[in-house]
Amino acid sequence: MQFKKNRAILAAVVAAAMASTALMSTVASAAEGSRKKAEKYGDSTYAERFLSLYQDVIVDGEDNGYLSSNGASGTSFGVPYHSVEELICEAPDYGHETTSEAMSYIVWIAAMNDHITKDAGVAGTTPTKDLAKAWNTLENLIPTEQTGFWTRPDLSAQTAKEWPEGFGLDGDPNKCGINMYPSEGGQENVGKNPIHTQLTSAYSKQGGEYLLHWLADVDDWYGFGGSARGTKGKVVLINTFQRGDQESCFETVPHPSVETLQYGNPTQGMKFAFQKSTAKSWSYTNAPDAEDRAIQAVYAANRWGVSDSTVTEKAGMMGDMCRNDMFDKYYKTIGCQSYEADASGGGLQGQHFLMSWYTAWGGAMDGQWAWQIGCSHSHQFYQNPLAAYGLLYDSGLSSAMKAQNAKKDYVTSLGRQMELYLWLQSKNGPFAGGCTNSWNGKYEKYPSGWSTFHDMAYIEHPVYADPGSNHWTGNQFWATQRLAELYYIIKTEGDKSTADNIKPGGMSLEKALETVLDRWVEFFVTNTKFDDKGDFSVPASLDWDGQPASWNGTYNASANDGLTCTITASGNSDFGCAASLADTLVYYAKAKGVEPTGSAAAEGTKLEEKALYTAQQLMDRLWAIGRDNIGVSRTDHNGSLARFFEQEVYIPVGNSGKYPYGYTVSNGAKFIDLRPMYEDVEGFADLKAAWEADVANGATYDNTTSDCSAFTNVAAVDLKYHRFWHAGDVLMTLGTLYELYPQLKPTTSEVQEDDTDWGNVDCSEGATVRKRVNIADAVLLAQYNAEISGTKISAQGLLNAQCCWDENLNGDDTTYILEFLAGLKDYSELGNPDAPHSEN
Repeated sequence: MQFKKNRAILAAVVAAAMASTALMSTVASAAEGSRKKAEKYGDSTYAERFLSLYQDVIVDGEDNGYLSSNGASGTSFGVPYHSVEELICEAPDYGHETTSEAMSYIVWIAAMNDHITKDAGVAGTTPTKDLAKAWNTLENLIPTEQTGFWTRPDLSAQTAKEWPEGFGLDGDPNKCGINMYPSEGGQENVGKNPIHTQLTSAYSKQGGEYLLHWLADVDDWYGFGGSARGTKGKVVLINTFQRGDQESCFETVPHPSVETLQYGNPTQGMKFAFQKSTAKSWSYTNAPDAEDRAIQAVYAANRWGVSDSTVTEKAGMMGDMCRNDMFDKYYKTIGCQSYEADASGGGLQGQHFLMSWYTAWGGAMDGQWAWQIGCSHSHQFYQNPLAAYGLLYDSGLSSAMKAQNAKKDYVTSLGRQMELYLWLQSKNGPFAGGCTNSWNGKYEKYPSGWSTFHDMAYIEHPVYADPGSNHWTGNQFWATQRLAELYYIIKTEGDKSTADNIKPGGMSLEKALETVLDRWVEFFVTNTKFDDKGDFSVPASLDWDGQPASWNGTYNASANDGLTCTITASGNSDFGCAASLADTLVYYAKAKGVEPTGSAAAEGTKLEEKALYTAQQLMDRLWAIGRDNIGVSRTDHNGSLARFFEQEVYIPVGNSGKYPYGYTVSNGAKFIDLRPMYEDVEGFADLKAAWEADVANGATYDNTTSDCSAFTNVAAVDLKYHRFWHAGDVLMTLGTLYELYPQLKPTTSEVQEDDTDWGNVDCSEGATVRKRVNIADAVLLAQYNAEISGTKISAQGLLNAQCCWDENLNGDDTTYILEFLAGLKDYSELGNPDAPHSEN
């Protein structure tokens, strides 16, 4: 049948229908997706899926909103945003900020792309050299302003007490937490970084730390770089967190890393909320899990034969400088338990050899003084034994570490990091939080009988308590992926650490890895669930009970029987977490020797067989559910966004500061008062309207509990995010499946296609086809394809909508529905791959 002669009639029907608000259906969805275009490289292998998604995220990244135009050149990509969408607050307080984490991901996925385009033989691809471009992009977060830092023989580490909630000054519970800032230190208690001169001597031409500052305002949204509101400017390094473990991402005071006193107020600049006075100065903070992920990526590139010598040399230098993260905050002796101890620092006795939460460094703009601190708190998920192993035993990385004692320190660190995992593993399998050398942030005595690790105290949630830093299972997946990949490397290439007699817990490194992985994998395989509709759920949040036994250097399998965790939430929208879990399971299965003979992994009976089955099911299901026209995503909800309007950001009485766009912030300010630019952001009006409806219904917020449960309208707002790191983890797992199991093919979507009701886009009920499929379905699909704001279709609805069988979701599918409604097409032709296509 031909559609041309009926086009005008049917177009008029659609126009009339779309003018009727009664037919403007907005079907809520718990799961959206389905591709709107054919995959560029095909969809029959995991390599093809990787290449198609890489095309969307990196090659077309600027057009699709993943990358800024800032930083883009022939030798680098544009700087990646934290998310395509701007309306988000989770660590960055705005979606178009970026993190060192995102920078490490772009290096990681670029290395995998070089590997796949070199070896996979997919039609239409040519070998790339994206690793070097990605590393050049990463360098946007290497600070360039470090005046006077590299020429100083020593650095001040002036102590300042932290104030955790519930541990008030002089026993006063009101003198604690954020309201105790600014917290100033005394000149009588000043530590010194004992390896500073080692680094400056080895890298005299570098001019500063080759480490990543953790946060940047990619397009100068705040205006610290001089941009006018509503315009895009240059990348500006900024900071937020400054005030102890109770300062959530909703309670920060954003400020530039380079303080010029141009904004804020004349004596405090933009640090008016947490520092009594300041000078023109600069300061930066790293988060070493990012540096280590970038090093991990370079190590992988070297193994895959797609290395770049310049990048390898820089990655080795970066690893050398990450030794700054191996020290107590003020370089006090490990286990000192005294604020007064080591007034001038403990030297190398302050080295804990773990990857702590950060090192921070700064100085005066005129070069007259400079400082650096380490960190007393170490979290399990910041450890990366794989990066340490690569720095030691990859010849290119190892030879690039030129400072004195670098290799010696990493030998100790590799063993110490693995010991930490052995010490922190719960009876269930997941890893508990971490340890600290500074109890309550003030070097107080540990509680009597408290568990210790190399003289550091166990802490359930290191660094952050709002929310607790070890609830989220992403910390589990990221950390254990590195362990599983290292386990695979050692199983296939042999254990090179035996040359240095590394024996964590009295075991070989291989045995230590196997020990923790067996128990961890059992927990997450058992608690990952699949339904018969093609969906999945994975543990999303854990609560903790008990503590580990004090570490004595020897592993005891039953020592932590009193340390347990409980799953408090499971979810299906965090695609990055699901993919990272899958990546872990694939490496584990391969290391254990699983080699499926069929086209798909059978569930099997052994743990490693179940692990591979679980991994493939996760990847195939999230792809079927969440693959859309620019990446992978799923509709989610977050009632805590009520804190945009409700959360007070503590500013001391009498203090105030003016932001670049002219607005002043003082005591009593809310989150949104510091960020009025959100009024210009897509989706903000809907969020604000939902909050106003909740307030009108009597919803209230308690600053002391951060409880947003009363804000039900806010919790109902649909949020659909394309986070860069989510795409990164999906890409890496697709690549891992290709690399380790090229014989495996993606399985067909397990959404029950027998239930497909062709043309019933809004999934309405009705006893007959004519009652279920009507003009509302055509209107809804037309709105969806036109990307009209607020238009949503459920996952089943998107399957029902694929009426024109060409793997594209577009106007042809709308045409098929209209032709059916006009009597020009039989219902049997909808969704039928053998049906003749209309001539358009």
